[in-house]
Amino acid sequence: MFFRTKVFHRNDGSRRTYLELVANHRVDGKVRQQVIAQLGRLEQLRAEGVVDRLVAGLARHSHEQWLRMEALHAERDYAYGPVLVFRRLWEELGLAQALREAFEGTDAQYAGEEAVFAMVLNRVMEPHSKRGAHGWMETVYRPQWEGVEVHHLYRALDVLHTVGSKLEEGLFGRVRDLFQLDLTLMLFDTTSTYFEGERPEGLAEYGYSRDRRSDRRQMVVGLLMTREGIPVCHRVFPGSTVDAAAFQKVLQELRPRFGIRRVVLVGDRGLVSETTLEELDKQRMDYPDGIGAAAALRGVQRGAGTGRTLP
Repeated sequence: MFFRTKVFHRNDGSRRTYLELVANHRVDGKVRQQVIAQLGRLEQLRAEGVVDRLVAGLARHSHEQWLRMEALHAERDYAYGPVLVFRRLWEELGLAQALREAFEGTDAQYAGEEAVFAMVLNRVMEPHSKRGAHGWMETVYRPQWEGVEVHHLYRALDVLHTVGSKLEEGLFGRVRDLFQLDLTLMLFDTTSTYFEGERPEGLAEYGYSRDRRSDRRQMVVGLLMTREGIPVCHRVFPGSTVDAAAFQKVLQELRPRFGIRRVVLVGDRGLVSETTLEELDKQRMDYPDGIGAAAALRGVQRGAGTGRTLP
């Protein structure tokens, strides 16, 4: 026997679906179907919970099906798919090996590479603070995280600070080849974030606050990206650093660190100054015509020339 639905179309365009219990019989060598019971309209049976009660009642008399339902019962679920995908990319980019080597040279007695992987994956899936990320780790199936405590996440940041530049350069080389990046255009911008409580000396200073918190000491973060939006490197500056000064420092290390031959750099008006344009010419880097046109014109009048502008 089995259940079957039967649909009736009405003249007004509506339809009604009925649930039937049907049995197969063989008559004169041919299979015939016989309706054992008309159970009623399917929509009404669902609304009243009749279908669920019927299934549960039948399951009690099916030993095999009941065991299967018990086996599928779970008290807790874990995220697993994103871990597999992102871990594969993590390995292909060489981050796992590079971080293991970085932590081998320290006194870290914990899985430092796994601590960093957990923080990065948390940023991808469900961003939290370090303490929040540690709680989130309990919702993800990753046996390698067993024993990683919240203070390990903080300690791992100290190691990242010391090897950050080397990691950026290695990661950039792999990403450039993997994604065939177009490096003829680089984008740079800065943002700021302010401090509460104890502040790091030499870094926390008053300056222009994007958070509209001029009453708080802050730091400035600069990010260099490709036209596809893939980060290349970042720099952290004291909170009083203006955009143009941060821009010039990044310019000075762009070619030595990443071996980029020809670059067109684009920035907003906060990055434009005579000093910046002079540095672009000194580095023989291009910039779009019109960016800081007045400053460029003054350079021509001085005889310095700006012959690096693009049409």
